[in-house]
Parts: sequence; structure tokens; C-alpha cells
Amino acid sequence: MDNQYLEKLFEKFQIKPNNYSIYLEAFTHSSYKNDNHLDYSYERLEFLGDAIIQKIVTEHLYKKHLEMNEGDMSKARNIIVQSGTLVRAAKELLFENIILVGNSLSKNDNKITDNILEDSFEAFIGAVFLDQNEKKCYQILKRTIIHYFEINALNEFKDWKSLFQELMQKNGKTDIRYATTKYENKEYTVELWNNNTKYSIAKDENIKRAQIKAAKEAYNKCIRIK
Repeated sequence: MDNQYLEKLFEKFQIKPNNYSIYLEAFTHSSYKNDNHLDYSYERLEFLGDAIIQKIVTEHLYKKHLEMNEGDMSKARNIIVQSGTLVRAAKELLFENIILVGNSLSKNDNKITDNILEDSFEAFIGAVFLDQNEKKCYQILKRTIIHYFEINALNEFKDWKSLFQELMQKNGKTDIRYATTKYENKEYTVELWNNNTKYSIAKDENIKRAQIKAAKEAYNKCIRIK
């Protein structure tokens, strides 16, 4: 392990370690453990980190992307936490210079495989969770795997309210109103009106999501008519 790269990692994310050894564990491959007769490797932290990443990404999508339904959120989460994304983050953070591997791997040209990079990223998040807190984990994920999604893959998930508004503006119709007409069985009923014409009705436990559903239905209906 090159300690200067680990220190740069701490500096990048403003981490002041309370337990430095847990980060050494997070970057210790089982082959290094076996060669040096250690009683730890990153495998347990990897298990924890995987769960933490899933939780944080799920909560981020739920809170920050009200336009997404359950299926959209599931699809988005899969995109964010896929192996290639974790590997990309590990490479950009120069984990290859930090991970400790045994002699059997050290002799190989490609000693740090993508699987090792993926596992070590999860282990690192697990270590940060235990040594710092979940907020710090979120900050790291927000600057890495969530950021990749926001700038690249998010265009797969449409802003239905804006799309409907743009469509109406092209036709000179600008009096768009979302009217909440009923709250029943813990659901809001929202009607979408434009220039005295009702375009759609939608229901949801959250008013904003109901509006988005109404915009999506209205937009798709108008596109089919055109």
C-alpha cells in the first residue's frame, strides 16, 4: 500500500480517521491476508458496504426524484450500483495504488482485477460508515456513482411536467393548472387542466408524484393524438 494515496483519499473527502486500521482492513485482499497470516481482509466490510450503498442510493432516488415511480427507481438504482460504476469510481480514486494483494497476485500484470476494485469500493464505504457516519458515505457516493448517473443516465428518465408544458407552449396554450380535487384512502386526486380543458387525472399518496403522473399521462395522450 502506498500511504500517500490513502492520505490523498482522506483529503479528497475530508476524512479525519478515528480508526486508521479499519481503512487498512478495507484495502486488504484475502491473498495478502493469507500470505501475512492476518486475521482480517476486506470481505466483511465489503458485505456491510454493499448494504450501505444500496440504502443510500435508494433513499437518494426516493427523496430527490419524485418524477420516478417504483419501476423507474429500481431501474435507476441498478444503473447506479452496477459493477462497472463501482469499478469506475475505484479507478478514478486510484484504488490500484492502495489495495494490498498477496505474492500470487503481485506477479500478475493485471493484479488488481475489476472484481477486486468493486469489492474494495464497497469495503471502503463500509469502513467510512463505521469510522465516520452515513452522511459522509452519502457525500462520497454523491461525488462518484450518483454523480455519474446524474450527468449521464438521468436523461432516460423524463421530466414529464416540463415536457407537457413545452408541448402546450408550442400550441399557444399556457394556462396549465394542477388541481387537487380529493383526498381519499390516503391518496390525492389531481386533475391537470390547460385553457379550460381537462387533460388527465392521477392519484398518489404524494401530491407532487400525482402531478407528475398526470403530466405523463397527458403528454403521452397528446403525442398519440398528434
